[in-house]
Amino acid sequence: MSVTKDSIVGKTINEIQTRVDELCQFVESSAVDGKDLYGVERHVFDEVIKVGWRFVELFIQLQGNGDRGAAVTGDDGHSLVRSEMPHSRPLRTIFGDHNFKQFVYSAGTNRKIELKPLDARMGLSGSVHTYLMEEFSQLFCVESAFALSADNLGKVFGGTFSVNTLELTNARMGAQAEEFLDNIPKPNPKKEGEVLVCSADGKGVPMIRDETQKKPAMDASQGRPGNRKMATVAAVYSVDRHFRTAEDVVAALFRDDLPEKTVARPKPQFKHVTAHFAETLLEDGETFEMTGTIAAFGWILEEVEKRRKLGQPLLTLLDGDPKLWGILNEFLPDDTVKILDILHAAQYVWKAANVLFTTPEEVTDFARERLLWILQGRTRSVIRGLRHMVTARRLKGNARKIIDTVCNYFGNHLDHMQYDVFLREGYPIASGVIEGACRHLVKDRMERSGMRWTIKGATAMLNVRAVHQSSYWDTFHSTRRTKEQGELHPNRALLIHYHPSELAA
Repeated sequence: MSVTKDSIVGKTINEIQTRVDELCQFVESSAVDGKDLYGVERHVFDEVIKVGWRFVELFIQLQGNGDRGAAVTGDDGHSLVRSEMPHSRPLRTIFGDHNFKQFVYSAGTNRKIELKPLDARMGLSGSVHTYLMEEFSQLFCVESAFALSADNLGKVFGGTFSVNTLELTNARMGAQAEEFLDNIPKPNPKKEGEVLVCSADGKGVPMIRDETQKKPAMDASQGRPGNRKMATVAAVYSVDRHFRTAEDVVAALFRDDLPEKTVARPKPQFKHVTAHFAETLLEDGETFEMTGTIAAFGWILEEVEKRRKLGQPLLTLLDGDPKLWGILNEFLPDDTVKILDILHAAQYVWKAANVLFTTPEEVTDFARERLLWILQGRTRSVIRGLRHMVTARRLKGNARKIIDTVCNYFGNHLDHMQYDVFLREGYPIASGVIEGACRHLVKDRMERSGMRWTIKGATAMLNVRAVHQSSYWDTFHSTRRTKEQGELHPNRALLIHYHPSELAA
């Protein structure tokens, strides 16, 4: 007995109508009986999943079996032969598991399949998961371990989820995300802030033992003692000017109880963030090593060149890491305003204060006063004062070493500590964005108890998380689907005149 389109549609409509009627009766009786909403909500959700599954199953059944005849000819003129028997194709959608059969085409027996008509017609990925299921699954995976994500996906959508499938999806999506991040859309210039800011910092990621034993590429910034490798986190964003006085900043640093100001702090706009490990690259048949720091600043340069408007101030906010300052001039324009994060400068003030004084009150008073001087542009006076106190108090040993370290640190960064100028211009002077990126992008997912990564796995996860934390999550998935479909189904044009004739029972 043949199966017709009308019979399949009619059967499905009857089944769904029966479920809808039963659901309406359930809701009505639950209201009359005074049942709690939790139980009603749970039952309704389960029924909606079942109805959704039936609709998707109908859509799949209406595709036919993909038969385009015994052979088809591709655009390049070569012939593709139909398989002797239909191939089984498992599929997991957000509504559950499906399985259908289709004829496939290749250049001959035991040759690569070049056309999967129903996969191409429905725009399926190469995975057992549909694109929407992949997107939903990675929303879980970017926040939780793969095993926990698999359990939680099962609790929400029903059925079981393979940890291996989730990991493979993340690896594939991570490579796509890396390409997307390198070509992230240019923001609307009219919505950009007045100042363009770039920043970078290092964050260690726990690795499996084999990965930590690999030699770091080119510099020591890519590895740390123990089981960690350093990722260089980079951020580029724009922000409007925000004018404060030195006294305002000191009050904020010391958490003074001040009346709330009516002028809100400007929010960063179009915050783009990435993370980079050292990597081995192949070019013209030769391999070469690239540090994560170089990769990060290369990405920053591309973002700056794409986004910076004519005459727009460009700032870089960094901590005191010599590696970052050493490479800065190789990538950023000469007119870049270089700012040492005031929070890192403050740490050195506190180091000196704790050496010179003993009581909490004296330490705090000294730190407050010297920080105010620094913010007023009087860093040289702070250095001179510290050296005078070393001599007057005849400090020796570790105490003198600490003060010398503080003075040298400030001396090396005098050009980057012109806070009086920066405040007058309304520039940000703290790298909260990059510090937050290190925490939210890396630490919150990569450093959970017992976690160990490979470089490849960590890179993929950080790429997906970077896109997830941007404002381009939907754009990314649209872009990756379009690109991947072209790669997976290059012979899709052969289906233009395909009309399903044989429907599955």
